[in-house]
Amino acid sequence: MSIGAAAAIAVAVTALSAGAATARSWGPAASATQTSPGLGARTRPIGVVENCSTQQGAGEGSGVFERPRSLVVGPLAVANAGGTLHWSQELRGDKLPVYVRGAHRVTVELSRQTRRGAGLAFGPRPADTLRDTHRIVTFIACRQGEISRPYDGWPVSFWMGFVLASSPRCVPLFIWVDDEISPRRAVVRIGVGSCR
Repeated sequence: MSIGAAAAIAVAVTALSAGAATARSWGPAASATQTSPGLGARTRPIGVVENCSTQQGAGEGSGVFERPRSLVVGPLAVANAGGTLHWSQELRGDKLPVYVRGAHRVTVELSRQTRRGAGLAFGPRPADTLRDTHRIVTFIACRQGEISRPYDGWPVSFWMGFVLASSPRCVPLFIWVDDEISPRRAVVRIGVGSCR
């Protein structure tokens, strides 16, 4: 089944490990999403870019940052996090509604090892299979006044994509926020109850 067909499924989304999904503000995130000292500084990865011209309107708006089930890492929020993403042999993944506060840049990266079994479906080319997904996606939110549409969602930009996996699993994420020299960490659960 194509990803387009999957758009009708109910959203049952991501969670941070160890209760980090309770971080709500777009200032310093909870401890589980803090920059990991073990990672050290390294070059920011480059991948597919979603920007103001590709954002899809207001979505749930800035309220998504306040919802108890939202995964929040700095200026990034993924709606309905706090549960487990759906996985089935047919669909192999679920929706990934991404929100970034205005004028911020967030890069979501999978390690090369993680990419062997999971991927991010964003960008101009639809990803119907895991092979077509991406390891790295950068989200660049609109700046105030950049677009004039009444549904531009300022101060939040919204993109709908998917995360796919070859089997149920925990998917670790490296999350690069603005000009921070090291990524923060989060975990997406796909078809599993917990990640240890």
